[in-house]
Amino acid sequence: MLYLLLKTSTTTASPLQSLSRNTKLLLNQTFNRWSHKESNPKNAPKAEPSVKLGSIAYKNLTIGVPKELWTNERRVALSPAAIALLTKKGITVKVETNAGTEAKFLNSDYESVGAKIVDRKSVFESDVVLKVRQPIAEELTSFRNNSTLISFLFPAQNKALIDQLSAKQMNVFAMDCVPRISRAQVFDALSSMANIAGYKAVVEAANHFGRFFTGQITA
Repeated sequence: MLYLLLKTSTTTASPLQSLSRNTKLLLNQTFNRWSHKESNPKNAPKAEPSVKLGSIAYKNLTIGVPKELWTNERRVALSPAAIALLTKKGITVKVETNAGTEAKFLNSDYESVGAKIVDRKSVFESDVVLKVRQPIAEELTSFRNNSTLISFLFPAQNKALIDQLSAKQMNVFAMDCVPRISRAQVFDALSSMANIAGYKAVVEAANHFGRFFTGQITA
C-alpha cells in the first residue's frame, strides 16, 4: 500500500501532495527499510565462501632468518630494529647463528630484541623464511612444504628454481617483482638496494681516482 501511494504521488494528484517534506522523507525511508527486509529475509541462508582461507595467529607464527650463503654476500634479511617490531606483536623470530655477523649485527643484538638464535635446520622449519638472495641448490631441500619464502628471486632468470619451489607447494614472494609505484614504495627493496649500490660505487671510485673531486661546496 505504501509503495502504491509513493508511486501514485509522482504521477497523479494524491493525498501525499499535501504532506510536508519531512513526512514524505519519513515515508520513503520506511519503504526502503521494508523493501530491504523483503529482499533479505532473516532466515535466508548465508552464502558460504567458495574458498576457506586459513590464518595463523601472531603468537603461533614463526619467521626464520638464515645466514646468506652466496659468495661475498654480507647482507642479512632482517636487522635487530626490524625484528623488534615483529616480536612486539608476539611473533617468534628465529635467526641462524652468526647470520648478521657480516652486516655488523651480533647474535647478542638479535637476542636483545627477543629473537631466538638457532641452528640452520630450525630456521628453515619456520612458517615464513626471509632471505636476501635466491636459494641455492643445497638450501632447496631444507624448506618445509607449504611454507612461505620472501626473497629476491628473479623468476624470469631462474625458472628451474621457481619450479622446484612450486613442487614443494610453497608460497613465494619475489621482492624484485614488487611494482615501482607510489602505493608499493615501502616494499620497493629493489630501488633501496640500487641506491646503496650507487652510493657505494661513488665511494669506491673516489678511493681509486687519486685526486679530489671537483664541485665542492664550502661555507
